[in-house]
Amino acid sequence: MQSLKTTKQFSYTYKKGMRTQGAFFAIYSLPLEGLPPFFGRPQTSLLGLSVSKKVGKAVQRNLLKRRVRSIFTNARLEKKQVVVFVAKTGIASLSYLELKQQILACLKRKSPNKPALRRA
Repeated sequence: MQSLKTTKQFSYTYKKGMRTQGAFFAIYSLPLEGLPPFFGRPQTSLLGLSVSKKVGKAVQRNLLKRRVRSIFTNARLEKKQVVVFVAKTGIASLSYLELKQQILACLKRKSPNKPALRRA
């Protein structure tokens, strides 16, 4: 899974993507088909992380980013897509398993624009 790099990529995903909310985060997703040229030609899904200082100190933010990257890397996304994960205040109190359960439950919700997880 590759990462989003530019502000332009994040902004486009926020505007055009489908938003799904959890208690401590929001996930914006967008299929890879029909992306503008500034995304390049990604071969795998793209993941962007937005974790503000409201979440905690740098150590907590970095731990959260490592956990979220791990969850999305191991998740079996049905289609290649652009995903932006936005953390909210209070998410640092969740354990890894709680965070994983909430993210996977959020990804499984049916939406017309967003593909679900592939069953293993």
